[in-house]
Amino acid sequence: MKTYFCIRLACGLLLLLGSLAGHAQGPSPAALPGYWNLEINRSTRDYTIVRFYDGQDRLVCEDRLPGLCLDLSRCPARRRQRTAARLSLALQAVLRDPARASQTVAGLAQQFDPRGRAPQRYAVR
Repeated sequence: MKTYFCIRLACGLLLLLGSLAGHAQGPSPAALPGYWNLEINRSTRDYTIVRFYDGQDRLVCEDRLPGLCLDLSRCPARRRQRTAARLSLALQAVLRDPARASQTVAGLAQQFDPRGRAPQRYAVR
């Protein structure tokens, strides 16, 4: 009975020390406050306008993506989450370096195919 108790106590102490070591690394870099907005042409569905705003509601970047329709209201939840995650990453890049905003948005446009879907990546041998 004593050995069982000692083993559980040792495991508990190891878990406690492991969790404290994880906190000792310091906080991760915080995300910059801001948000993005999409505007699409619902009749022709031939472009998307992406706008990035900072924490004070000031427009940081606006770009038109021709041939791309990112209609988040009509896509499945998983695709919507992936698209929103990519847009949020692009927002953070734009907020960190506004001078390279056009390159960031152009890179974002290349991540999607013309139908507004993320391209499928297949294993290549």
